[in-house]
Amino acid sequence: MTRQTPRLAIGVLLVALLTVTAGCAAALGDDPDPERIADELADRNEQIEDIQGERVVTIETPNETQRIVMAVAERPPDQSRQEVIETDSEWQSAGDVMVNNGETLYNYDASENTVTEFNVTYEPESTAFASEELIATALNESDVSYEGRDTVADREVHVIELTDTESDRTTTIWVDTEFWYPLKYETTTAGGDQQFTTTMTFEEVAFNGGLDDGTFEFEPPADATVEQYEPPETETFDSIDAVDDGAPYNVSAPELPDRFSFDEGRIIDAGDRLSAYVTYTADDEQVSFSVTNNTVSEANGETVEIGDTEGTISEYGDLRSVTWDCDGVRYSLSGELDRETLLDSAASVSC
Repeated sequence: MTRQTPRLAIGVLLVALLTVTAGCAAALGDDPDPERIADELADRNEQIEDIQGERVVTIETPNETQRIVMAVAERPPDQSRQEVIETDSEWQSAGDVMVNNGETLYNYDASENTVTEFNVTYEPESTAFASEELIATALNESDVSYEGRDTVADREVHVIELTDTESDRTTTIWVDTEFWYPLKYETTTAGGDQQFTTTMTFEEVAFNGGLDDGTFEFEPPADATVEQYEPPETETFDSIDAVDDGAPYNVSAPELPDRFSFDEGRIIDAGDRLSAYVTYTADDEQVSFSVTNNTVSEANGETVEIGDTEGTISEYGDLRSVTWDCDGVRYSLSGELDRETLLDSAASVSC
């Protein structure tokens, strides 16, 4: 089975990617305009035909530090290749390869000798270096400061710092002065009294060196198991009662503050795993509630009482999530709710 990146790591890396492209042009002025930055970024990115190099990713959590060294190659907007050279991570191993040729993504798990193929489609304006809308949005949600110049991978860089005004997250980006491409970033997020840091650094990098088409081709090992990823079936519902009727287990509504109302319900059938998801909204707030028969993974966090049972609560900035099991079914409730409200709402769920 192909291993999955931990949700925390995915979240941190995704946030960093979006904010990286937003902050690159902050040196254009003391009070940068998001639309002008997006325009300048698009113009500069048109100069990039390809990128190749060696990149090191370090993920630091309160309990451990993971380091992954990868050989990477990119041809914007939709072709990429990365191969793990060395790692002490539990979820990757040396020899893992991911190749995207613009139509198919190949994910090779070297430890399992398995290849998973994914069909991919792209809208060029929304990929690679992020859309103008994403750039403007990320910039508007951050305080941006220009910290001067430095050197990364023997190239001169601008140093930009973004402080997210909605959470305890600071991102520092080292941006190539010629191509305005991020050569290093470091993101630090506070979660309660804990801190999580992700750092990405190019130790070697070259632009427009001319990549052969074969770079983005992948031939599985002759003895590898090749699987075609089939997306699970998804059905949407317009009420919690309809979700409950469509699920093989009880899906009752949590008692939330009066400002929240039902937004959408979904049931995702992945064969041996069936999950129900319900979202509630109030202006710019959202609460997510899920019920699934997949109880294999162990929840991480602080043990808490939820009615007559025990659960696990975790915090990530202002976001709190509580998970508990009942009669072979796993329940989860998350959102930017205070601790007492979240636990009371979880206890109100019949299971």
